[in-house]
Amino acid sequence: MTRIPRSFVDLSSQQLSTAPGLGRGLSAGIAVLVGALLVLAVSGTARAQDKKMKKMLMQLQEMNQADGYLEAHRDVENPPELLGGPISFTVQQNSGGVFVGLPDNRELDSNVFGTPDMPLAFTGTPGMTGVPVPFRETENGEFTQLDRNTPFGNKSTAMPNGTMMLKAADVTATDAATTEDEVTFKASWEDAEGNTYAVRCCEMLATAGPEFPTFGGVVTNHLLHGFSGVGTPLMPTEYTYAAFWGMGAVLKNGEVVDKPRIVHGMLTEYVRTEGYELASDSEVTPTRKHFHLMVAPFMPVQGEHKFKHDNVSTGFTLPNGKELPFWHVMFENLDIDSERGE
Repeated sequence: MTRIPRSFVDLSSQQLSTAPGLGRGLSAGIAVLVGALLVLAVSGTARAQDKKMKKMLMQLQEMNQADGYLEAHRDVENPPELLGGPISFTVQQNSGGVFVGLPDNRELDSNVFGTPDMPLAFTGTPGMTGVPVPFRETENGEFTQLDRNTPFGNKSTAMPNGTMMLKAADVTATDAATTEDEVTFKASWEDAEGNTYAVRCCEMLATAGPEFPTFGGVVTNHLLHGFSGVGTPLMPTEYTYAAFWGMGAVLKNGEVVDKPRIVHGMLTEYVRTEGYELASDSEVTPTRKHFHLMVAPFMPVQGEHKFKHDNVSTGFTLPNGKELPFWHVMFENLDIDSERGE
């Protein structure tokens, strides 16, 4: 509660007792003044809190746990190749629909995020690498859900005519300044009005990650997300058969609407449950696969090893009239092929 300085209250009483007619005018004026001072006081408090929050978020970015590892790798000019030789693979969907993720509050898994007494996964850029504790709702001594919408949650919508083609090679083993990894990716789907949305990648691969490893741009047979420290913990920990990170473009009806954007794709074990809700770690289905396409509302900060929030121009309008600020698209009618060797 903001306390009004006592001097203002005392001054108001003295003036009212001097002249009844004038007092009423002064009373109204002083009431306006006091109200303005209250607004200023509350506004000042809000600004101070906002400044404190921004400072905390900057500190969390600086505390990112992968910084040392990434620093050792990002300038390597001749990185080692994958043990056992390169892996080439294709993943495609030629027909069928897709599931498109919608903004939602992610439920927080204690195996990934810990408890209010012993929190986990809170460093790095919020939403991209970690989740600050002040952003988490609590009940009965447990984290329950995020207090804001993200691309990760239980809400989704089905869209028809989904196709995708990923042709890639995992050659380089680690993050580095250069890579022999390769990716060609294209995907499209339609909304109920017949508009076609598409993503293309990759003009450039993320040879080294700003806040977590990207393994030269392509990785195979690895754990991602959740407790792994690779990618956002808001996705469950998932065995990933293949994944990539690169710079691409977002299109609507054949026209580029946003470029360049970070594009992340991955073929993983199945992480949806009944009602297509996003699984916790204990609910993952290891015997099924699906492919995720993510164009996240984040971009790297030029010249710095961190991310900043930056909504995607998707061209898709939500029921509330706002533009969907990301693409999180799941493909399930897949044909998969792979081979090891040159």
